[in-house]
Amino acid sequence: MIEVYLFLAMFPVLILGMSVWYPVLYSRFIRRGLKNVPAERLAEMYPGVDVGEAHERFLARYRVANAVVVVLGLLLLGWFIRYTQRPNWDAGAVGGLLTAYFMLQCFPIMLNTWFAIKFNKVHRRLLPEAKRKATLQRRGLFDVVSPLTVLLAILAYFQFVAVVFYVARNPFPGFGGPFLNIGILSLGYILLGAAVMYLLYGRKKIDPLLKHADRMRTVSGVATYYAWILILTSILLSLQLARKLVDLETWGPFAGNVFFLIITLLNLRTMTPRPSQPEAGALGSSAIR
Repeated sequence: MIEVYLFLAMFPVLILGMSVWYPVLYSRFIRRGLKNVPAERLAEMYPGVDVGEAHERFLARYRVANAVVVVLGLLLLGWFIRYTQRPNWDAGAVGGLLTAYFMLQCFPIMLNTWFAIKFNKVHRRLLPEAKRKATLQRRGLFDVVSPLTVLLAILAYFQFVAVVFYVARNPFPGFGGPFLNIGILSLGYILLGAAVMYLLYGRKKIDPLLKHADRMRTVSGVATYYAWILILTSILLSLQLARKLVDLETWGPFAGNVFFLIITLLNLRTMTPRPSQPEAGALGSSAIR
């Protein structure tokens, strides 16, 4: 039962980190970014709009959304406590609800992204001086992601492939076969890799007022985040297969909780203060990736 107690102890940490502490840091991040843009610049970029009031109105809704998520998390914690005391509790059901709750925790972040895009589309005015000449500096993958992180992502992929083929020698009920499992992970690598390439080489449509150095810093943070998502996913999937082989499936919820906590820490890292950039766009540059 130690795995159950560890899971029940760590689940409140997930609630606190993703739905309490992250919104606090995010609100500070938004206000700090707004202060870095001169009032006259905001008036030019968003004519006839009180951007500060729009920020506060959104942040109020953002806090309400996270408060609802916290309440639902506490109710779910109570259900977890009661359910896991049953002798025949299902680790798969608990893991599924844990994943669904984490996705719910991410909903306010997606709400922010939608708000920023809609606000800019309706109110933003592209100034003539925002049309910058393309930089002649060549950009490559290692300019935004460290070679060590890329190497770890590659090694994580191949260790998963090795685990899958090992399991295929003595498959358990429900094992989908090596090619299906490898194909699913490969699809994830391809999609996130394509997203990084788009950020690196795609058109600068989100915030054309960002300086090149600021944009590259943002791309580097997002690309590194995606790389660690792939690394952690590969390890988690390997552990899931290993647990089935040694009959330790009840450790699944605890392992999933650790996985989501690490993602939360990566999200919190994106909220650390950065050098002030007075020319950066207000709402466009504050969208969370």
